Amino acid sequence: MGALQTVHQRLEACATQFDLLRLLREITETYAFRYFLVVDTPGVSTGSFSEDVVITSAPSDIVQGNPADNCLTSNPLTDALRDAGAPVEYRVDGSCSVPRNSFMSFAESVASRYHQNYWFIVPVYHPDHGPAAVCFVGNRAPLSFGETAELTLCGHLAHNKLRQVSAKPPKADSPLTEREHECLIWTSKGKTSAEIAQILGLSEHTVNHYLNNAARKFDAVNRTQAVAYALRVGFIQ
Repeated sequence: MGALQTVHQRLEACATQFDLLRLLREITETYAFRYFLVVDTPGVSTGSFSEDVVITSAPSDIVQGNPADNCLTSNPLTDALRDAGAPVEYRVDGSCSVPRNSFMSFAESVASRYHQNYWFIVPVYHPDHGPAAVCFVGNRAPLSFGETAELTLCGHLAHNKLRQVSAKPPKADSPLTEREHECLIWTSKGKTSAEIAQILGLSEHTVNHYLNNAARKFDAVNRTQAVAYALRVGFIQ
């Protein structure tokens, strides 16, 4: 209980997504997992998995998938969380009791490339943002009952805090997509493309693509001019 109180206090002290990224990495390692992902799920889904990932420590190609693999053109968590109100465990070793679905194919792909065969998925909800999931990925023994309860609580607390510190959505008349908006926000805070890629779980190339799109939509010559325009008209704050 004392450890959870400490986590709660540290979550409350987080002021930015980057603070939360570092703390979630610590929580992930404490429970012997390798990566975490916070992912919007159907109901607020924008289409591809990479668009739905809010923040992650996983390599970008887990989020974006192999170019030859079409499974990430939609969110693989759709099947994993269908009618789920409680945390779900997936093990890619034949011991998983959950019926096979499209998410298992995705989990098997991750296991074959990164040797991480255990997913612990916490369904979460925010009244302003809808359904989402906090996922922990690793290669460890199944969680104990106590660990399951603790990590579930951590997932809910972290998701609530993430929504508090996240940038406001773009104005209704903004031409920016949500990802373009996020990348422009982080650029306005002085983050490089490499840093933004780390925060959002994307490749640096993809971040540059979003920033170039934003600049083109504003008829700006570069990202600096795009940020200045977006601030002036209120598309970012």
